[in-house]
Amino acid sequence: MPGTTVRGLFVRKDNKVYVIGHKNPDTDSICSAIAYADIKNRTTKGTYVAKRAGQINEETEFVLKYFHVPAPGYLPDVGTQVKDMDLHETPGAANSMSVKRAWKLMQEHNAVTLPITDKEGKVEGLITTGDIAKSYMDAYDNTLLAQARTQYRSIADTVDGQIIVGNEHGYFIKGKVVMGLSQPDTMESFIDEDDLVILGNRAEDQLCAIEANASCLIVCLGAKVGKTIQKLAEERNQVIISTPYDSFTVARLIHQSIPIKYFMKKDNLVIFRSDDFTDKIKDIMTKTRYRAFPVVNTRGKYIGTVSRRNFMSIKKKQLIQELRQMCEEELPEYVQPVAYKFVPELPMTPVGKVDYRKLEEEITPRDY
Repeated sequence: MPGTTVRGLFVRKDNKVYVIGHKNPDTDSICSAIAYADIKNRTTKGTYVAKRAGQINEETEFVLKYFHVPAPGYLPDVGTQVKDMDLHETPGAANSMSVKRAWKLMQEHNAVTLPITDKEGKVEGLITTGDIAKSYMDAYDNTLLAQARTQYRSIADTVDGQIIVGNEHGYFIKGKVVMGLSQPDTMESFIDEDDLVILGNRAEDQLCAIEANASCLIVCLGAKVGKTIQKLAEERNQVIISTPYDSFTVARLIHQSIPIKYFMKKDNLVIFRSDDFTDKIKDIMTKTRYRAFPVVNTRGKYIGTVSRRNFMSIKKKQLIQELRQMCEEELPEYVQPVAYKFVPELPMTPVGKVDYRKLEEEITPRDY
């Protein structure tokens, strides 16, 4: 339409270009957006979609109905949203997971924050590397395992052991953790009912712990447990775990068997939605001490975490989209780029030329 101009082109994550007029669109603005989007779709390889930034007036509605043209969809905001960012796909963890397993999972995914999710994928808490470090500072409390209701299966897994007697699904809920490495007459003075006792290979020590009604015996260095000891433990519903580690290592590791729900934070959680705008969450991030934040989709299901570093990826992605669009419009198909990569400096050959072969080798599928 002569004399009219299109006020904005906005590239979105879905590789579509939205053609938008001004905020309070009149007939010229709406028709121009429709016409320009149609021209671009006919003359370029991109996908252009007409949109409107405000409500259609009666005149425009009449014109569109007269020519049987559907009205452009309403786009209330063209700001960047969380879903436009490259989320850190850290998996959610069950609250029953041990500290040891949680730490391993965080190391595998290079994460400092691990969201705790329920069976439906809803976020119910967070644990950070700082929380795990703090758990070691509380290791002096020898009743911590019982306070946290630690499962025997988790204890065995943490010390790379095997449950040879007892119910692996049971929980250590009473008593303290003690070292049973002294003489039996001395052990009798400090082993109480329901305690967890770390032992060596001496049968008399094992028998002393059983007669004291300890709830669990951890036998170190893979020492064999006699059938008589096993039978007595079975009759008393006690648990015996065999581990290849020595007593010092077991004592050092055992607090890692505590479920993460005991340490996780569950109050005043900062959780972002995939449709939140980045300008909003950026302000929130600067006011909190956390380095990563869980993100949920519109149904409230956890999908990943976001950190301040993700804001850097937004600019790169926008630039790549602009480069891709320009190349599609200006270059023939056989010379279209297959990948885009940001490098701090170009690799050079010994004679000072760009090493294109090495540059190609460094490109991964994530660069596409």
